[in-house]
Formats: sequence, structure tokens, C-alpha cells
Amino acid sequence: MGCILVTIKTLLHEIVASRKGIKPAFEPAHVIKALLILYEREPIGRNTLSKMLGLRVTSTRTLIRRMKEYEFLLVDVVGGCYLTERGKKIVEKILSIMPKIVEVTRILGEDIRLAKCAWACVVRQGVVLIQNIGVVNVRDKIIAHGSKAALIIFISNGHAYLPPERLFNETRYSNLKSLREFLAAENGDAIIISFSEDPARAEIALLNAVIDLFLDVE
Repeated sequence: MGCILVTIKTLLHEIVASRKGIKPAFEPAHVIKALLILYEREPIGRNTLSKMLGLRVTSTRTLIRRMKEYEFLLVDVVGGCYLTERGKKIVEKILSIMPKIVEVTRILGEDIRLAKCAWACVVRQGVVLIQNIGVVNVRDKIIAHGSKAALIIFISNGHAYLPPERLFNETRYSNLKSLREFLAAENGDAIIISFSEDPARAEIALLNAVIDLFLDVE
């Protein structure tokens, strides 16, 4: 398949599109998660990747085949799956926009934890991006993808705060500082948190939302 100038968001949605009326069990979030896993730990066998993605082996097999069709990865009979140069470039582009995507349940205190489990990502220069989209719209997008609740945090002058009120900052919520430091968030960055009673759902909702919101780039 040739390299067509389409956005990362479009590619991820194409990979998970229904074929012959059958919708796959995986979502765009599983594609991006597979890319990130392979970037860090390749090569990986199908069974191991299946467990890490939380998918059945049959679904993972289909996902691998589709990612291979789009020249994201290759499969070695002995070693397992590994990224192509195209796959690596896509991951590097994603990481330039969202350098950290990680579970933060243990970092958050009870005062700002809105459900049992929490996943977060840092969006580089996300303050301007989210202000243009609208904080409420970002929250709504995450919840629409299955999260129980969402939290948006802005970084300014070396401090974290909950927009729009700067009064809701590190002084009032000490865990905001711990979160900022843990995620290495910089001035102008935003932190997006997805909450759910199920850690897998919190992660998938977050990934699906950030794909739709921030990966409409080539």
C-alpha cells in the first residue's frame, strides 16, 4: 500500500472500519496502543501483544493483519511483530504531540480522583489547543468514548491549575504538583485525565478521545 498523505486520525479509523458488514472488536485506541507497545518492546509475539492489548487472540490477529496492510508493522515468524519505518515515524509524531500516556491512579488524591481508576496524557502546548476546542467539549468527548468522568489541567508559570479558575491550583490541591512532576508537564502543556471504575476503559476512552481531538495531523 502506497504512502498516502492522510491524517493519523484517518488512518487509525480506517484500520478499525467495518468490512463486509462486520465490525472488529478493536477500536482506534487499540491501534495506537499497539504502536506504542511495539515502539518500546519490539519484537513481540501475537499472544503477548494480545494480553497487553486486552483483546482475544483472534481479534489481535485481525488487528495485526490490518496494521500490516497499512505498512505499520511486519511479522517475523520467529521474533514476532515489529514496526516498519512508517510505523516508527507515526509513533514519533504521536509522541511529539502526546509524550506521556500513563495510568495515574496512585498519583491522584481522593480530592481530585473522580472514579476508582485514572489514565492521563500530556498534550504538548495543549493549553492553546484545548482553549480553541473548549474545555467542556474536551471533557464531553472523553465521556462520550466511555469514561465516567474527565479532568483537564493546564500548566502555566510552572504550576498546574484546573481551568478556568486559577484558584483551583497546586496550593489548594497538592496532588496537582505531584501529577505535573510525574508527567514532566511543561509550561503551556495540558494534562487530560480519564476516569472509570475499570482501568482498561479509562485508558481506551482517553486514547479514543485524544485521537479524535489531537491527531488530525499528517
